[in-house]
Amino acid sequence: MVLFTVLLLSLVLVINGCGRKAQAPAINPGASEGPKEIRPLLYDRELDRVIVYYLTGDGRYLVPVTVNFNPTREVAKIAVEKLLAGPQGDGLKPVFPEGVKLQDIYLLNNQQTVYVNLTREFLDIKDARQADLAVKALVLTMTNLTNVKEVQILVEGNKVPEVAGVKLDAPLHRPDSVNSLLKDGNQKGVQVFFNDADARFFVPVTVAMPPGSSADNLPRAAVLALLAGPPADSGLIRTIWPGTRLLDFKVEGGLATVNFSRQVTGYGGGSAAETALLKSLLFTLTQFPDIDRVQILIDGKKKEYLPEGTAIDKPLSRPELLNPLNH
Repeated sequence: MVLFTVLLLSLVLVINGCGRKAQAPAINPGASEGPKEIRPLLYDRELDRVIVYYLTGDGRYLVPVTVNFNPTREVAKIAVEKLLAGPQGDGLKPVFPEGVKLQDIYLLNNQQTVYVNLTREFLDIKDARQADLAVKALVLTMTNLTNVKEVQILVEGNKVPEVAGVKLDAPLHRPDSVNSLLKDGNQKGVQVFFNDADARFFVPVTVAMPPGSSADNLPRAAVLALLAGPPADSGLIRTIWPGTRLLDFKVEGGLATVNFSRQVTGYGGGSAAETALLKSLLFTLTQFPDIDRVQILIDGKKKEYLPEGTAIDKPLSRPELLNPLNH
């Protein structure tokens, strides 16, 4: 899964006031457990960016974007507010309807469940797909943060059983995929990054395992899926030149060495094509915990540069920002 490594910092649980305890009657499971202690989410240092999830311009896919803001320790609060406000500028759509606001966000006791308290406008969602995407975007955004394991959505301070058929009566864990293109639940899949329909953003999608791949080697399967390109009806754009073959692939000591055939440079030039090739490959491979660098070979040899001048004679690391937006 997509990991946001810049946020791998310790969450510090801080109590507002001098040891003040507050009851949360709507979510208190029983008097025998005693009062619940509300703790806001604060990082131990100020941060100025976070990943949130919006919709692609065609409304078909959730896309992770990096948004910037003034440095703060209230990263979780700002993340939800940015999510609810929607993207600024063209190319993306909001996932929540206008009018939904954040009332509060907190932990109880020493749990790793984040309680996100929204205003009643959230219940105005009547379309099941919109509700599913909104809930999924919120859970994905929150569980990108260190130590957040699950999310309990509240409305005006209370649990609600569901919204438009999407169940909310229990804490929600991070979903298995961001955008699944699998035909049924029995298919084995692997996540890769393709371009959206406008070739502006990198979209994580889970596709079926390509022929000749194995679940025992998911990184190699992911590269093969990139080479195969997105399904024809997906509305997504391939990022590696058609006809490119994978000649060899290995992972040692955190380094993935990918040996492509010469067709990989078939685009011949163009910074957008070169950026798509490199970033899609790097985002795809560095999602796996045992890979942090990628060495590209062409016909078994190291090349100094790609056609647009990107140096590939040394291993490449994951780009610092995923789909950056300036808010």
